[in-house]
Amino acid sequence: MSGCTSNNQSEIIKQPIQYDFSEPLQFPFEVNEAHSEIGIEDGLHQFIYHYLNKETTQEIKYILSKVIDDDSYVFSEKEKMQPINLENGTHVYYEEDEYSQSIWWESQNGFLARFVYYINGNQNPLGEYKLTRSELIDLVKQVQ
Repeated sequence: MSGCTSNNQSEIIKQPIQYDFSEPLQFPFEVNEAHSEIGIEDGLHQFIYHYLNKETTQEIKYILSKVIDDDSYVFSEKEKMQPINLENGTHVYYEEDEYSQSIWWESQNGFLARFVYYINGNQNPLGEYKLTRSELIDLVKQVQ
């Protein structure tokens, strides 16, 4: 068996992964449970914040994703979404269907950021729980 290995541990460079994100403080519904998760895979760093109301089953996920070592990655889904220009010059993209609403933007630190809203684990139509676009835009403004 052959391969390229090094017996010198000093050649292994460990760099800390450090990001600083702002989280929203005000939500369009009462949040009584919150948690986060981190996914670090080959070439993708993803940070997911969950904000949930256990009684109404309303949930917003704040997802930040970054493709590492691939400067050619382009947010291609935006052509299918409705663009909205914010006062600060940020371009956001809004999308909705019967079960969820989302707003996406390319953040200045190289992350693709998005809020995804749904109820009951994305199992039921939003119905009377549907948010307005301005409520989602308010969330974006809080984290910029």
